[in-house]
Amino acid sequence: MSIVTLDDAKKQINIPADATEFDDEVQAYCDGITAVIEDYKREVIEPRTIREDIEHAGRSGRCFRLWSVPVISLTSLTSVTGSTVWDVSPTVLRVNSNTGLVRVLSGPAVRGLAEAVYQAGYQTIPDNYRRGALVALQHNWETRRGAAGGGVRNGVVGPEEVYDPRWSYSIPRKALEWLGAPRPVVG
Repeated sequence: MSIVTLDDAKKQINIPADATEFDDEVQAYCDGITAVIEDYKREVIEPRTIREDIEHAGRSGRCFRLWSVPVISLTSLTSVTGSTVWDVSPTVLRVNSNTGLVRVLSGPAVRGLAEAVYQAGYQTIPDNYRRGALVALQHNWETRRGAAGGGVRNGVVGPEEVYDPRWSYSIPRKALEWLGAPRPVVG
């Protein structure tokens, strides 16, 4: 899954829609840029299922955190021994989608090791994320192939894009402006 489509990427890097010789490579760039943008933003952007072990040793067992955010929905929560299966309905387990904080409103506390299965990402990817991903994809494509895209390594245009090995990067400043600041780190 990718933040940007193959068609949008080809349009961004000036490859005609009916030209297919670079499709596999461009798709690999689409897939790769998704991981780069998600790492930068510190969040899941492209929706997917996450399996995560939750270990709760606190006294109350009434609160825990899912680490891949934003959370779309909690699918299941089961102790690793299988002895406890929690009801994941919002009246029992309340999930803050932005922070991943889950509160146990009723039923048994969460103690020991449990496996949470949930959907994380954006149901609708923000337009500025798509635009930032396209700019970053174009930057990476052109630093490898040149602006013409035909394998000529003449780089990208603009003083902020001049390659200096001391400052190697995958996301140029103009893409960062589209993406905005990364999500704060929660301890």
